[in-house]
Amino acid sequence: MRARRVAIAVLAVLAVILLVWAVHGPVLRGLASTLTIEDPLTEADVIVVVAGGAPFRERAAADLYRQGWAPRVVLSRPTNPAAVEALVALGVRSLDLQAESRAAVLRYGVPATAVVALEEPVRITEEELSVLQREARSRKWRRLILVTSPEHTRRVKTIWYRRGNGDMEVIVRPSPYSSGPADGWWRDRRLAETVLHEYLGLAAIYLGVSGWMR
Repeated sequence: MRARRVAIAVLAVLAVILLVWAVHGPVLRGLASTLTIEDPLTEADVIVVVAGGAPFRERAAADLYRQGWAPRVVLSRPTNPAAVEALVALGVRSLDLQAESRAAVLRYGVPATAVVALEEPVRITEEELSVLQREARSRKWRRLILVTSPEHTRRVKTIWYRRGNGDMEVIVRPSPYSSGPADGWWRDRRLAETVLHEYLGLAAIYLGVSGWMR
């Protein structure tokens, strides 16, 4: 009797392992795809390049500008990571992230007169969207298109609306040029870190401990 129970237990464990193995692919693909949202396009006051992911977000924003979805492209002023700042201080490296972003959108066909460069420096996405909201209110922008990497879209929209948007509307669009998590992302260390980073960011927002990651 005992041997029979052990055999049944072993078979049950094997069945669970086989089930997990069979469904892990679809489940993990679903986890990654849930991070990406794509709002329908409509005409807006500005197109915003959410800082990071250059030059792929800039290229997507330039596409939208040339298609006539908004008359301006807005660039944030992100601060350099600490390691880069140390290199700049040593005179080994000179890097202005906003200047690079500006050069990219100009290269992709946005005229200089259509570029709005925000002046207040920002470290993380929450600070960036907070500055953007204040700027939008002062300039009376009512609808904004936010362009970012696919896996970043859900967190961007979550941060925006949890801060309170007033009478402003945002349209969040993923850059088609960014390499977001693809099928089998869990086998690629860089992509796995990207997905984990976004889920940690979302968890931090809902737990009320946001404000510590890009």
